[in-house]
Amino acid sequence: MKIRRYFKVFLLILLSLFSQVTVALPAGTQGILTVEKMTQGELLWLKGRIGDATYTLIKGGKETCTVKIPVAVGSKSDTGLGISETKGLTIFVMSKSLSDALIHGKRINSEDWHFSTREQDTNADGVVIEGIKTDEEFVLNSRRRWISWLMGKSYDSDCAE
Repeated sequence: MKIRRYFKVFLLILLSLFSQVTVALPAGTQGILTVEKMTQGELLWLKGRIGDATYTLIKGGKETCTVKIPVAVGSKSDTGLGISETKGLTIFVMSKSLSDALIHGKRINSEDWHFSTREQDTNADGVVIEGIKTDEEFVLNSRRRWISWLMGKSYDSDCAE
């Protein structure tokens, strides 16, 4: 068990070294949600991106755990038609309630939570560091639960208390 714990801590340190985020974590950060690459699609006036995020947190100040989380980002704009790969995103999770919701596989709609682009915003549930514009909306844990059982997608996590 100690080897597993040290391995997870090592992975967190390695992730932070190679991450695109170059700013220090604000005080009270519960975890970091990152997507390295996303697939972008455009159809008429809709533009969207999907990808698989990794939510990394430290439980009890000691143990690191990660959860894979599907992400969808989108907006209405003048676009064309096409599919391409694009860079990902980074969100600092600030509130315990948002962190718990992510860990337990709850669907997070950006309109239902307080997300900010300012690290100094003490009321924010999450701080968007990069990859999401202010006119875009997003959903974390974007897969529909009613189809997830059919496709074998599970939200079990070793992060859940």
